[in-house]
Amino acid sequence: MGDWFLRWFTSGAFLILALYFSAPIFHLIKSRSEKARLYRRLTAGKLNPKGFEMRMELGEIYARSKRWSRAESELREAAEIDPEHAHCQSLLGICLFHQGKHEEAVKHFERALELRPSEGYGRTQVLLARSYEALENTERAAEWYQAALERNLSICEPAYRLGILNRNREKKEEAKQNFQEAVRRFSPTDRNNYWKNLRYSLMAKFQLVAL
Repeated sequence: MGDWFLRWFTSGAFLILALYFSAPIFHLIKSRSEKARLYRRLTAGKLNPKGFEMRMELGEIYARSKRWSRAESELREAAEIDPEHAHCQSLLGICLFHQGKHEEAVKHFERALELRPSEGYGRTQVLLARSYEALENTERAAEWYQAALERNLSICEPAYRLGILNRNREKKEEAKQNFQEAVRRFSPTDRNNYWKNLRYSLMAKFQLVAL
């Protein structure tokens, strides 16, 4: 039991869990600070209270603290002011996705990628694929996971999720290749994606053993 706990602790899984449970508190504190700074700019006359920048920044603040319905409301207003803003469309899609509004989320993700194909650097494609998967359109989901793999070579998540999708479709050989790709993509020197990649590479290793 002690050896198992030591391996689990040193594998990085413990730190992933610690970060996961502490993140909401961190984002709540940060969002209050960001809102205070934003309102100081507003009262100083540096922002239009009904303008795009104000709505967009408020939407981002609410989204970072996972207050999805509040973020959606602000971002809808921002999107009405500037419907050609790719990041606004993508962020609105994220808010809708987390509220289970997958059909509408698809429209905003696709619009964001139409406006700027690099939006999210692969992560927008992952969320679009997950939305299609929630809508039980596995073919489109697989296409967008593959697009995410091609768009960003340094993230493990699309390979892992495509592996799960293929496993559920009884395509075990393809699933095995996907999980191996997720493991292969993990790099201990990639600081930007380290913890998320560690999580998906560890889960991919587990799936390879289970296949």
